[in-house]
Amino acid sequence: MEAHKIDTLVTFLQAAGQQERLHILGILAESTSSVPELARRVGLKETAVIKHLGRLKRAALVQETAPYTYQLNPNALEQINHTVFNRGDSQNKETLRQRVLRHYTVGPRLKVLPENEDEIREIASWLAELFEPDIQYPEKEVNERLHQAHPDHAQMRRLLVDYGLMTRSRGIYQKVAST
Repeated sequence: MEAHKIDTLVTFLQAAGQQERLHILGILAESTSSVPELARRVGLKETAVIKHLGRLKRAALVQETAPYTYQLNPNALEQINHTVFNRGDSQNKETLRQRVLRHYTVGPRLKVLPENEDEIREIASWLAELFEPDIQYPEKEVNERLHQAHPDHAQMRRLLVDYGLMTRSRGIYQKVAST
C-alpha cells in the first residue's frame, strides 16, 4: 500500500478509533446534534465531547454547522474509501474527478493546487461540496471549512467565487445551486 494511503487510513483510525468518538460519529450519522445533546447521549461531560469533536473535526470527519452544533461530513468516508481502496483498474476508467482527487488530495486535504484549468475546476467543485446550497455562510465559517482542506483558505475562497460555485456579497457566501 502506498504511503499516502497509509497516512489517510492512520488519520481516520486515530480519529475514529475510540469508543466514545465512534459513538459520536454514529449519532451524527443519524442527524445534526448539539454538544449538550451529544454529551447526554454518550454519557460524557460537554468538555470531553468538545475534545472528541475537535479530534474528529481535524480529521474532517465532522463539521460545525452552527456554534456547538455538528454534523457528519457527508463526503469524508467516501473520500477515504476512494483514496485508500481505489485501484484504478482498467475495467473502470477513472473519471477526471477521480484522477484529480487521487493525485492532488490525501483524504480530506488538498496537497497542492493543480496547474491545469480543468483540474483546478474539479478541485473547486470538490471544495464546494463542503457547503450546502441556499445557506448563507459568514466568511469566518467559510474560512474554517476551507481550512480543513487547505491552509490557504483565502485562495480556496477565490476559487469557489471565480468558478461561479459560490457568490459573495458583503462578507456573506452562498453556494450556487447546481443545475
